[in-house]
Amino acid sequence: MAARADDTPSADLRYTTDIIGVAAGGERRGVRWMGRLDLDLDSGTDLFGVAGARAHADIFLLHGGGFSARDAGDAQVVSNIDAAYAIRPFEAWVEAPVGGGVMVKAGLIDLNSEFDVQSVGALFLNSSFGIAPDYSQSGLNGPSIFPVTSPGMIVAIERPRWTIRTAMFDAVPGNPNHPHRTLPGPFGRGGALLSAEGEVKIGGGGELQLGAWYYTDRFVRLDGNGRGRSAGAYVQYEQILAGDEKTGALRGWIRAGRAAAEVNDIGLYVGGGFSWGTDDRSYGIAIAHARLGDPALRAFAAAFTPRHRAETAIEVTATHRLTKWLQVQPDVQYVRHPSWGAVADALVLGLRLHFAVK
Repeated sequence: MAARADDTPSADLRYTTDIIGVAAGGERRGVRWMGRLDLDLDSGTDLFGVAGARAHADIFLLHGGGFSARDAGDAQVVSNIDAAYAIRPFEAWVEAPVGGGVMVKAGLIDLNSEFDVQSVGALFLNSSFGIAPDYSQSGLNGPSIFPVTSPGMIVAIERPRWTIRTAMFDAVPGNPNHPHRTLPGPFGRGGALLSAEGEVKIGGGGELQLGAWYYTDRFVRLDGNGRGRSAGAYVQYEQILAGDEKTGALRGWIRAGRAAAEVNDIGLYVGGGFSWGTDDRSYGIAIAHARLGDPALRAFAAAFTPRHRAETAIEVTATHRLTKWLQVQPDVQYVRHPSWGAVADALVLGLRLHFAVK
């Protein structure tokens, strides 16, 4: 929950667009243009005269989504801006310190801005390198993450070397039956999502995260035998391996997570990778491996042939800042057994453009 160094109100406009296509395999060959336009509004610090308090809102427009569903055919989603057309508030929250190093944030919150954050993985396009699929698959409409968030509250205890975060979110973001509606659906329809995470800084530029999540309501089991609990846990470690942030740093990370296989398709996820460079120019390679649990494998086996337990995505990417307001990012991904083998292995080529006006 680190506040901006700037203590004055601000408005930022950002546009991220992907020109992306399937070069081989997948559902079909083709090229798609999709994008995400964000208007960020920030109050600055000392809101209402409270030291360190601030308010933030992010309103976005999404267009051109459906690439993974219609073209690549993968389950993990090769682009993290791939979503159905929408204009809606994405975040709208207030945060404030309450003393003793404790911060409280409440409102419409992107869970992935605070939990399961992968700073090395943020370089990549594949959605699994943002929030991993063992977590993002959960719930009736996903947890409170892109592209739909839900009301929630986060309490964080922050110390120089460690942070502990706990949170409670409405378990059903938006309205699954009306995905284009702007406002959240009725509060408390599916209980609550509880989340906790501990983060420890380690000497030499390392950081270890341990997290867990749990839904208070039960879900239909995949084998059809009643209802079961949806919960999971993850561990993640990232490290600066060589160099420094100014001249160029080699950084690596690895993440592993499990989810309750009785009610979630993906029972195990392992991913990680490396990046090299600075804020202006960087390069990276990463791998995301998602495995079906036994109940999902048995359920899917009756509907699809052949069937595989795992989907694996390998991504190679590079970024280059051309100006203060434009960054370009060519990207290549190879997806092995998309959607557990429902379609042929996919080779995906993309170009991402980042525009920012402050």
